[in-house]
Amino acid sequence: MAEFRQFLCWSPTEAATTISTEAVSPSPSIFFATHAPLRIRRRHPEAKADDLGTAVTEEEVRRDFLGRPTANGVLLMPVTGESGTGKSHLVRWVHELTPSTDERVVIYLPKTSTSLRAVVRTLLDQPGIHSPELAQLRADVDRMSSELDVESLERRLINELSEAVAVADARPGQGRVLAGPGNLALLLLDPHVRDHLLQKGKLIPRLAASLLSDRREREDDRPTNFSVTDLPLDIADVNKASDKARRLLSLITSRAELQTAAVDILTEQLPVAVTAAWNMGGGRLQQAMLEIRRQYAAQGKEIILLIEDFVVLQGVQRDLLDALIEAGVRGGKTELAPVRTLMAVTTGYFGRLAETVLTRAKAATPYLYDLDAGFDADEQGRSDITAFAGRYLNAARVGRETLEGANIANGADVPNRCVTCEFQETCHSTFGASTEGHGLYPFNWPTLRRAIRARPAHNNPDSFNPRAVIGEVIRPVLVDHAYALRDGSFPDQRFREDYLTPPSERFMLGAVQREIEERDPADANRRKTFLEFWGDAPDQLSNLDPTLHAAFGIGLLDLDDVARDPSRTSARSTEGPAPERRKPARAIAGELPRALAMMIEHVEEWQGRQSSLPQNTAAHLRATIRQAVINRCLWTEPVMKEPLTADLDRAWPVKSTVVSIEGAEGERSAGTADAPIQFKRNPSNATFFRQLLLASVDVAGNAAALRRLHEIAERYQPDLQRAVQRQRGFSDKELIVGFRASLLGAAVAGHAWPGMKDTELLSSALADGSGWDRLDALSRNPQWQKLWESHRGGRSELVSRLKDSVGFARGKGDVRIVDGTRALPLVRKASEDWTWKAPDKLPEWAKKAVFGLSNFAVVVDAQFADLQHALGKIRAFLPAGVSGTETVQAVDQALRAAVDEGLGPVDLPKFRALLADVRQRDWRSIDRLERDIARVEAAEDGDGRYHAIVATCAADRGADLAAIELFLAASDAWLTERLDQARLRTGGSGESAALRVQEILRQWTEVGA
Repeated sequence: MAEFRQFLCWSPTEAATTISTEAVSPSPSIFFATHAPLRIRRRHPEAKADDLGTAVTEEEVRRDFLGRPTANGVLLMPVTGESGTGKSHLVRWVHELTPSTDERVVIYLPKTSTSLRAVVRTLLDQPGIHSPELAQLRADVDRMSSELDVESLERRLINELSEAVAVADARPGQGRVLAGPGNLALLLLDPHVRDHLLQKGKLIPRLAASLLSDRREREDDRPTNFSVTDLPLDIADVNKASDKARRLLSLITSRAELQTAAVDILTEQLPVAVTAAWNMGGGRLQQAMLEIRRQYAAQGKEIILLIEDFVVLQGVQRDLLDALIEAGVRGGKTELAPVRTLMAVTTGYFGRLAETVLTRAKAATPYLYDLDAGFDADEQGRSDITAFAGRYLNAARVGRETLEGANIANGADVPNRCVTCEFQETCHSTFGASTEGHGLYPFNWPTLRRAIRARPAHNNPDSFNPRAVIGEVIRPVLVDHAYALRDGSFPDQRFREDYLTPPSERFMLGAVQREIEERDPADANRRKTFLEFWGDAPDQLSNLDPTLHAAFGIGLLDLDDVARDPSRTSARSTEGPAPERRKPARAIAGELPRALAMMIEHVEEWQGRQSSLPQNTAAHLRATIRQAVINRCLWTEPVMKEPLTADLDRAWPVKSTVVSIEGAEGERSAGTADAPIQFKRNPSNATFFRQLLLASVDVAGNAAALRRLHEIAERYQPDLQRAVQRQRGFSDKELIVGFRASLLGAAVAGHAWPGMKDTELLSSALADGSGWDRLDALSRNPQWQKLWESHRGGRSELVSRLKDSVGFARGKGDVRIVDGTRALPLVRKASEDWTWKAPDKLPEWAKKAVFGLSNFAVVVDAQFADLQHALGKIRAFLPAGVSGTETVQAVDQALRAAVDEGLGPVDLPKFRALLADVRQRDWRSIDRLERDIARVEAAEDGDGRYHAIVATCAADRGADLAAIELFLAASDAWLTERLDQARLRTGGSGESAALRVQEILRQWTEVGA
């Protein structure tokens, strides 16, 4: 016996040619073979939305439509509903069962005949009707169709739309400013606005194409109304538009209410533009249809007009309806043939028509038929849905050729392929069957229900849309997924992507999915999809019916060790339409605080339903993970002062830029893609999040989550430190800049210079400069002093942040320990360059301290020149090799002798004070300066010479040089002044003193020479 495994009881190719989403496309036999009763409600046209009306069958609709007496020869019955609900199917069903007879003529307008030529010719080409006016109208329509191409019609439509808008009555409210020929109408004629309106995908091009050619199967319905996206609100170069157009565009773009008004005006005038563009104005079609009614009245016939989609009449709707609702009985005599019209129209379009065209047809419209049916998963709803799906599944198995040869259109029974299948009993008992005996394989009821809800029409999971069920569920599975089933890979990843978990259905818990991954790593994704769709997402890992597993080639798991674990259940909501929903375990979830239970539910839906993780829940998880990393960080790699809360909030915020959670709200913000910690949407992370949330209460079973949290903190604490470094400006590059600024400032203060040891440079760089006063301030030029004062104002902050960057401290305490391993290489790098060049990125904390440092090299050169000059002056009075002590003694002796002879200085007390002071000075400072300058002069040009200059200038020379220079200059002035007087003195007691003074003067003169 054959095995029921990976079995295809249909041909994918045959299924593709048999199943159609359009009611008008299949042959009559296939149409009746797949026809399932529609859910129809009869309502008054002006009934309120909550008035569901009365449920009726298709046969009741047909009998009522054909048998109800007409009012003055007119009956108009709309069939309303959203696109795909079966309106066209109902109209075709009536058409198939309503042939023309001697008493009536049936005019059928299928929805695929969308071209205006096809519509008009269908209306006018009636047997037994002859008229020169009709012939001329047919000829004009044919000529227009042959002469017009899409581009020409597009331009005509815009021109006529502008004309219609220009003469339309002003709308009440905000739309008044758009009325008249100089506003919205003028905007449509601007070349740049027209270019926008004619872009591919906009309404005008799509409408023009639809008017010129018939609709193909699976093509979108004809566009009927403008939307805001059709408006020219994003013209690339708006400045090229005219001034008037530019001003109006600016006004419309800035005001949403004007955008809505513009859309309404354009939509309202669109039918007028279509009529004018086709030269169908002047009531020509109305007169033609009235002529047809006259001639059929003379023949004693009634007209049955069946319209599958009222939108296809766009451009001739008003004329046609005027002709259809014209009273046929006048003065008790039938002058116009009675006409019964059954027309399908979408709910929204009918609502717009009800305010305009149909207001004049209420007398002919006793009620309408509504096909907007809800998705009911109760027993009756399940029976109806499975019957609908079963008919199409059976048609695919039987095939088009067999169905068309079975004479179904004439009342023969539909063949049931399941009757002859050797697996019928096994298949139906496992996968289920409809009440008519059609097997649901490869679906079962949970799969069918979930797939339908996963692919609803108009994003409404609570509606049953036949076209969406056929085109989005049945046909794709039988055609696109058939080979995966045959090859043993169904349901595969493509099925999972096609049918996401809908909001109204249960989802697979993250804990269950994670256990599947652990127990079946090779085929985990397929098993998860299988359990969710065919097993209805059980709360606990389990095997399904062994036949189900065998059919798809999915092995059974050994689950003897699986025990009910309350921590795996979530705070699932028990609300939902599915009657078979099991009440979840509440051992833990029922005792949780409301806010916590809600966050756990959010996490489960994020994973199981692929929904967005709400912002509050995501923020809570991010905060928990972030704080764990902060708590773990010791701030030792590299060593830095522990940052304050404000620093952490700026560097490591509770945002997706730090902890990114795929699918969470706010994940599209800038920087999310570069977040250091990233969580993908998967069962493992869902379980981790759930356990983290439960860790805040006394719940066992969260040890794994806490271990993982610890691992995350350990792994990402370096990222935290780097983020803090970036935020505080503590990168190596920025610290080198900071240390260089500090060293240059210390050099100006006389505490750092090239050639010092790295440890000495580090010590100087980390000194805040308090108490730093140069002893040689009097020998410094004004620019030098100004540079130091400027740097001193920002040095405290500069040094404080440098300490924070390489030092260790807790909380708000001062840095007590510096990491030399980190700091010394930075200082060494900084000391390679003793000039200041503005860096690409200057830390905020260094900006105040570097003010003026750009002139450092210039100031150094000027100070070096001053030192050279000072040394020259000293050596002019005191040659190299002359003892300073001996010089002081000689001047002292000469002073005493000169005073005795009356040749002393004018201000003798002041000079004696200078002499007393200079005795205490270090005269070796002259030699040190001379050696330093000599080293500069001996150095080669380049960095070596410049560094020697910096070192010479930076060194604090003390106050001795200035005092010595002052003394020597004063002595020179005194001795020079008294020289002539001393030479005139001979004999007497003063002669010897005069001779000593003359000897000293001679020596000074030689020095000067």
